[in-house]
Amino acid sequence: MKGFISLIYKINELFKWIIGSAIVLLGFLIFYTVIMRYIFSKPPIWSFDLSGWLTGMIVFLGGGYALLSDSHVKVDLFYEKFPQKLKSVVDIITYLVVIGLAAIFIWKGMDQVIANFQSGTVAQSGFNIYMWIKWAIVPFGALLLGLQAFVQMIERIYFLIKNEELLKKGEA
Repeated sequence: MKGFISLIYKINELFKWIIGSAIVLLGFLIFYTVIMRYIFSKPPIWSFDLSGWLTGMIVFLGGGYALLSDSHVKVDLFYEKFPQKLKSVVDIITYLVVIGLAAIFIWKGMDQVIANFQSGTVAQSGFNIYMWIKWAIVPFGALLLGLQAFVQMIERIYFLIKNEELLKKGEA
């Protein structure tokens, strides 16, 4: 189990670099588009579609890493005052909800990927990419998020049972 948890951690840690690169690329793309639009009056027709695709990629593929690094949005007014065992119970419930939502995104996202693949739909906004490729980030990102929630839920269950952490800091 420790090996599986460590693998999921490493995969989501890898996506930190992929997402970071996409953010830098998006920044350069927006800069280029602004220069082309306002100085040369010739904005690239593909830039809007590509920037939307990169933004979606950043959001969906970054969810697992956000959960791993505890950098997602949360309200912890009361949570921080809870004893560690109660925090673990709240975390387990939260992870179950996240896993359920991830399952819905995987299911509905795959429906959309398959429909776009079968129809051969192509984006018509300048960056002519098959729509199934663009839509594939939804179920894949949900899978990363769901797996991260699952392994963190396992760790919280282990803590409730054994009263110790499954993986020590730096072990993953």
